[in-house]
Amino acid sequence: MTIPERPLRVAALIDLPRSSQSGGHVKCWERFAQAAAHSPLPLDLTLYCSGKKSEEVLGPKARIRQLPPVFSTSHLKFLPYVPDHTDLAPFHPGLARELPQYDLIHTTDGFFAFARTAEKICRRHNIPLVTSFHTDTLSYSEIFTQHTIESLLGKHGVLTRLLVTRWRVPQKKREGMKARLAKHVETCRHVLVTRAEDEAFAQTIVGTNRVHYLRLGIDRAMFGAHRNQRAEIERSHGVPANKIVILFVGRLDVGKNIYTLIAAMEKLLAEGLPLHLITAGIGPAEQDLKQRLGTHVSVPGFVRPEDLARLYASADALALTSEVEMRSMAGVEALVSGCPVLVAEKSGVAPLFNFTPAMKVVNSGVEAWTNALREMATRPEARQAMRQAALAYSEKHLASWEDVLAEDLFAIWLKAMNTTTVKPSINP
Repeated sequence: MTIPERPLRVAALIDLPRSSQSGGHVKCWERFAQAAAHSPLPLDLTLYCSGKKSEEVLGPKARIRQLPPVFSTSHLKFLPYVPDHTDLAPFHPGLARELPQYDLIHTTDGFFAFARTAEKICRRHNIPLVTSFHTDTLSYSEIFTQHTIESLLGKHGVLTRLLVTRWRVPQKKREGMKARLAKHVETCRHVLVTRAEDEAFAQTIVGTNRVHYLRLGIDRAMFGAHRNQRAEIERSHGVPANKIVILFVGRLDVGKNIYTLIAAMEKLLAEGLPLHLITAGIGPAEQDLKQRLGTHVSVPGFVRPEDLARLYASADALALTSEVEMRSMAGVEALVSGCPVLVAEKSGVAPLFNFTPAMKVVNSGVEAWTNALREMATRPEARQAMRQAALAYSEKHLASWEDVLAEDLFAIWLKAMNTTTVKPSINP
């Protein structure tokens, strides 16, 4: 493997808006950019996001640029809810003018304007293209297509049944997105994945030797058991003493399966169990949480990283009810904080952490989550054992963002620079 004589100029593309409330996809790459800013690696990284045109210089080796979208989903006012806005245009002229200056381009999706523009520019200028999987866009497209149909036409209407059951519109949307992703992966020299199913999918397209594992990093100064401030958390969030505090981190929407958690909490509260839920995130389910759980829930909305670190270290358990996760920053942050984790089996998150006993896998459905939360609430010795397992696992297995940048990303970028592949043709 040849080490470059000058810094390797890499453009990483995220076709999502960047803000303090961004999800894990954006936050993950912000951490990589921050790690690159003063890294000893021969690397110069520019992270592109969608938004009002701007540039934030993080250091001599990294910066974050924002480019306005050509046609944002924010223009589609008829949609009842979109988790994150993206650019639906097939080509982004502004990005296209900037990309030829880079040695390598790294995409983080295969569907939207940034990624499709990168395909064309890489082909035209013979620039190596690498991609990584960060969001289960296929599952989200199916979930929110059905959600949109039911919101606009009614959940039990005749037309809804035709579109969803007979014509299978949500499933066909998923299949179309999968075909687009396969086309994008074909153009890439290397692919980075987390889940086994994504590994198998990418290997069928580019082969075994060009698919690699990408970890999440952790900031141990920010997150850790040293952040425990239980008394302050109870005071600031209005939690009565002697409650079992369950934490939920993420968007408050159907995609994160929040309504399963609400229903399970209702059942257990009716049994008299001393549970209290704290959510860290925003979304359309906010009012439903307050109305259905009343004084047994705290919904502070967006939570700053410093405060989130205190929540992880102080809560009795984290509930990861989402069934469409790819890696879960919340899971990593919880483990390093010594917080027991309840995780949906269907999400595939538990295998990423070697089925550590710090995580309890929960089957789908309200009944399964009710039973899991009941056990968590009534067995303090189990919570303590999971807490110790979390700290032990994080000490042994979780890497820093700097290590992940060097070992998982930069190493593959160098391979891509030294890999010659025959690229399939891309329609202009």
